[in-house]
Amino acid sequence: MRTSTAIWMAGCVLLAGAACNSDTRGDKVNEASVESSGAPEATAGEPASMSVPTNAQAELTAADGSKLDGHAKFFQQPDGVLVVLEVEAAPPGKKGVHVHTRGDCSDVKNQSMGPHFAPKLEQHALPSEGSERHLGDLGNITVADDGKGRLEIKVPNATLGPDDSTSFLGRALIVHSGEDTGSDAQPAGDSGAPMACGVIHEEGS
Repeated sequence: MRTSTAIWMAGCVLLAGAACNSDTRGDKVNEASVESSGAPEATAGEPASMSVPTNAQAELTAADGSKLDGHAKFFQQPDGVLVVLEVEAAPPGKKGVHVHTRGDCSDVKNQSMGPHFAPKLEQHALPSEGSERHLGDLGNITVADDGKGRLEIKVPNATLGPDDSTSFLGRALIVHSGEDTGSDAQPAGDSGAPMACGVIHEEGS
């Protein structure tokens, strides 16, 4: 009888221990699930790479025989790039502004900066004529009689990603001597000779 009682008590102890171990394992699984579900998820529309700079800039240098001082800033936004250009000491009037393919300002009169930046090979147009235009077509900046002018424009689909096919980074910003007249003047708007050039680079670099 004592032997039966001892066996019965040992069985109870083993069953209780198994139940405790089961509860403990269950708690650990639940904690892991909570931690996993609380992890941040990627949001649609976020940049694929966190190395994309948020700001870039270009210091404009006047071409030989031209007068113009200028500075441009580029701000990466979720739906494109905001460009803010300011000039001074320039002749008054409308001046065509474009991003060109190559970041080379060594000989702008002979097109060292290449053609307008057009990764999808669209035709030239003004921003007011619609979205089907060179990505680098920024329209015109209006210079007042005091030689100062400001242009602010958002360019949808443009980026500042160093490896993006639509990136402005490493390209050239050009201000021309005349007005860009748009799609009626192919292939580049008939905006005259380049007055100033600046290479677009990451801010602080």
